[in-house]
Amino acid sequence: MRTRSSPPSDGSRRIEPLAKLPLFWDLQAKRALVAGGSDAAAWKAELLAACGAEVEVHAPQHTIGEAMNALATAGKIVIFHQPWHIGIFNGAAIAIGDCETEEEARAFACAARAAGVPYNVIDKPAYCQFQFGSIVNRSPVILSISTDGAAPILAQAIRRRVETLLPPSLKGWAALAQALRNVVNDRLEPGPRRRAFWERFVDRTFSSMRAPNDGDRNGLLSDIEALYHLPQAGSVTLVGSGPRDAEMLTLKAVRSLQAADIILFDESVSFDVLELARREAKRMMVGAAGDDDTRRPGETLELMAGLARAGKRVVFLRACHTAASDEASSDISALRQRGVPVDYIPGIAEADIGRPPPRSFGSNHPPRNTSAGALSNTR
Repeated sequence: MRTRSSPPSDGSRRIEPLAKLPLFWDLQAKRALVAGGSDAAAWKAELLAACGAEVEVHAPQHTIGEAMNALATAGKIVIFHQPWHIGIFNGAAIAIGDCETEEEARAFACAARAAGVPYNVIDKPAYCQFQFGSIVNRSPVILSISTDGAAPILAQAIRRRVETLLPPSLKGWAALAQALRNVVNDRLEPGPRRRAFWERFVDRTFSSMRAPNDGDRNGLLSDIEALYHLPQAGSVTLVGSGPRDAEMLTLKAVRSLQAADIILFDESVSFDVLELARREAKRMMVGAAGDDDTRRPGETLELMAGLARAGKRVVFLRACHTAASDEASSDISALRQRGVPVDYIPGIAEADIGRPPPRSFGSNHPPRNTSAGALSNTR
């Protein structure tokens, strides 16, 4: 049987194009330069200081604003009452310039580049090697949102919306994750059991709006020990991909894709659907039309069963897996006969798109299609 590791539409693509590469940069105890004393420069200086950088501000005394002076008084920065010059860049990790003219911005960028220091000139994208995003701070959980300069107001609006979704208690749970990480790595090998622990951790994190306490920590330690002694077991989940539209996936289907070790799919599945899967999951195309080796009866079932027996969590993604699929029922029966745990998450049938849902109010018979709750309602 011929297998492929990516969709037929683009054999090399595993992620959609990015305008910029998002990075998280460790500036702890590193020297950071800020040229200028304005409020805009003060905001960048405060941001650098919050990252643990040793911030130097270079600006004539008469240009230093109230906000910058307040940072100096609080001991967060050191001000040198002089204009910036090419001699300040050596040994710096980062340089931010607040330049009034194009000529000064160009000179600042050239000086930083010559010294090998990454630079950003405030409000002058042509003289920036990197950009600042709109930040959601639940450190050590940090989200940065960028529109590549196209619409900063949109980035701010997204941040406000995200802020309402992430409770302040997330900060405490992330700190607990850091504290437990070495214990988890020592006791649980990479693979299903370690992922199972972190999935349980996430469930605890979002099941409560409060910060974690000693009881939560002890419960998680008990989870580690229970998983350590649990035999490694795999499973198969049959998932309906719907009509080639990622927006039509159910939330349960998305969760299964994000937990899979291996994803089998056929040519009916679009790249947008696969884009929602866990990045580390191996992807294999099976039963593609036009292949020299067409899928023989039972061949894919044997593949899934073998992978599950080896401890892998397998997802078989097909558009034809709907609530009315006889083929899915047959596959479920065959896998269970082979002793493989199997779950089924039906997708939306193309013929059902646009139909009103069956009325179940006052009836003992719920709708047959269980794919309500499309991802589009939560994005």
